[in-house]
Amino acid sequence: MVLDTVVYCSRLTAAVNVISKRNFKAHWVAPTLRELQRRKVIEEDRGGGPKIFHRSTFLEWNYDAEIFAFSNRLGEKFNDSSLRAALTHKSYIERETARLSDIGVESNLQFQDNEALAQKGGEIMSKFINGYLRAVFTQVPEELIRAMHDFLTSNPTLETVAKHIGLGDLMLCADFPCKTETYVKSFKAVVAALAESSGEERARIFVQDLVITQLYGQDVNELWNPVDPIGNLTAILKREGKAEPEFRLIRQAGSNSILAVYYVGVYSDKNFISEGAGESLEVAKEMAAREALKKFFHTEDSMRALPFGRQLKNIQSKIAQLENQPNVPLSEWISPKIMSAVH
Repeated sequence: MVLDTVVYCSRLTAAVNVISKRNFKAHWVAPTLRELQRRKVIEEDRGGGPKIFHRSTFLEWNYDAEIFAFSNRLGEKFNDSSLRAALTHKSYIERETARLSDIGVESNLQFQDNEALAQKGGEIMSKFINGYLRAVFTQVPEELIRAMHDFLTSNPTLETVAKHIGLGDLMLCADFPCKTETYVKSFKAVVAALAESSGEERARIFVQDLVITQLYGQDVNELWNPVDPIGNLTAILKREGKAEPEFRLIRQAGSNSILAVYYVGVYSDKNFISEGAGESLEVAKEMAAREALKKFFHTEDSMRALPFGRQLKNIQSKIAQLENQPNVPLSEWISPKIMSAVH
């Protein structure tokens, strides 16, 4: 009986030891891991964030394969020399030249930087964007076209597009992570390289699919802030032979509180045009004038979604025609119905 008890206790102790080894760690493990994490956070804060390594530092790096994969990933055909030039920044050539000179090697690098391609790409991309905007927003003044164009060609927008197509891992430059200007210049150069390789039509569709789609979900009215909406509305109505806008208070709520709201309607020749709301009568009048301009320009919140992809197939020729034909400026704008009656 005593022997059985001893055997049982020994087996129970062995089982407890096994469970302890499997499910429990030594007391020093958790504090050590916390200390290592704390030191990692300090180092990242000092270095401006986690350290990022370029793909060229990986053992399996194969630049030829990366270039081939990039072209197929985009579904475009590039001349190999043009694409390599588009992805080579002049800082990379300068760095490699200096490095070879330091070790006494004659530097005769057969590289072409992307300066010329970037300039050309910026010009044709600007042309493509203007053509699309003028073909789709036929009733807006040229000032709004210019504001949307500036948004699409801004550095933050183009940098976002360049990062999403993976240019950061392919660009040859001295700085890494790459600067915003480097991303923008390389993307413009890629557009020019595509135009040289596959023609301007493919480059136009490329810009429409990647750059102009950044307008999707964007309130285009926020991109342009007319200085005097009431004055602009008055001038438009006067050019159309209509009476000056008349603002009327429609309703109000909480006028004696800090949450006051006023609804003002704008009329012309006793015809209702639009309404706006604001925390004061002056703000409500300005918002009503802005809503009236949106109605004239057909940029209301309920406007139709922008066409992309196959929807543009039938108007590509129209887009090409309008690339160098600006819309009517705001100072001369009148509604299309009035314009057609005059002509």
